[in-house]
Amino acid sequence: MLAPVLLFVSLLFSDPVILIGGEGPERKADPEPLASPEQIIIATDSSLAYSPSLFKAGLVYDHSENKIVWEKNLNKKFPVASLTKMMVALIALEQAEAGIISLTDTVSISKKATLVGGSSVYLKLGQKLMLEELLGAAMVRSGNDAAYALAEHIGTTEAAFVRLMNQRAEVMGMDSTLFVNSTGMPVKVGPHNTSTAADLVLLARELVKYDCVLDYTCRSSDQIRNANGIFKYDNRNSLVKSFDEIDGLKTGFTNAAGYCVVATSQRCGHRVITILLGVPTKEQRNDIAVNLFNNYYRSIGLGQLGEKFDTETARAQQ
Repeated sequence: MLAPVLLFVSLLFSDPVILIGGEGPERKADPEPLASPEQIIIATDSSLAYSPSLFKAGLVYDHSENKIVWEKNLNKKFPVASLTKMMVALIALEQAEAGIISLTDTVSISKKATLVGGSSVYLKLGQKLMLEELLGAAMVRSGNDAAYALAEHIGTTEAAFVRLMNQRAEVMGMDSTLFVNSTGMPVKVGPHNTSTAADLVLLARELVKYDCVLDYTCRSSDQIRNANGIFKYDNRNSLVKSFDEIDGLKTGFTNAAGYCVVATSQRCGHRVITILLGVPTKEQRNDIAVNLFNNYYRSIGLGQLGEKFDTETARAQQ
């Protein structure tokens, strides 16, 4: 049974930062909210749930209607691992839009970037790459070295860039989010990068305004020049290989975070974002995400992922 609840959250859907400068990546206009700018409609439907005991937190967000339609532990904080790189990408794109940097900037790879560890595209000290190449490697392969190189190029140091990340989170109303590094890697002492499903949907909502992000994240594979020549890599989000409708957005994993995903799909012109935090296995993460998408699309008369559908009839029924 659908039970709408109005949740008043200051700045939750505040206007984005106005950026002034040269040409940059194209960005979609803000989706029109269903309520006032300080409101979000949460219309939870328990029938949409799929194996909720297998993950710590998550939600289904109807981007086209601007409402959360299902959630679990919406405002509870958890480690987010490489979902962190969504904020790295957003800052890069906003600064490119402002003319502060360019996607065609040449980025020189530092020793620190080559030593980050974890998921990597194996960049070489002194190597020079275009910023957009590193952005793709960070979002598709989840390259920690690529994300760190972006942070240094934009912020001069990673520490300065992390301050930008937290400042941008604050402006968006991501009040339960803390970034301590640009990669999502676990730290030996102190807190991990942490966030909530509610905060992450705000970040995802901003990011999907940029078509170029989805151009990166929909790719099943890509390549980059590294220390050994041309390095070909697969998308960490294997859902994009299985369903044409799924075109992003970012996965993450650490022992503390478990398997996480912010996935987005567009079916018959209707975009939905599904977020899962703390899933025990990658296979379970993918299975739950697909079923949540399908449960919701079926509930609004749009069939399910991968199913042939009469788009015009579907739009007429909405």
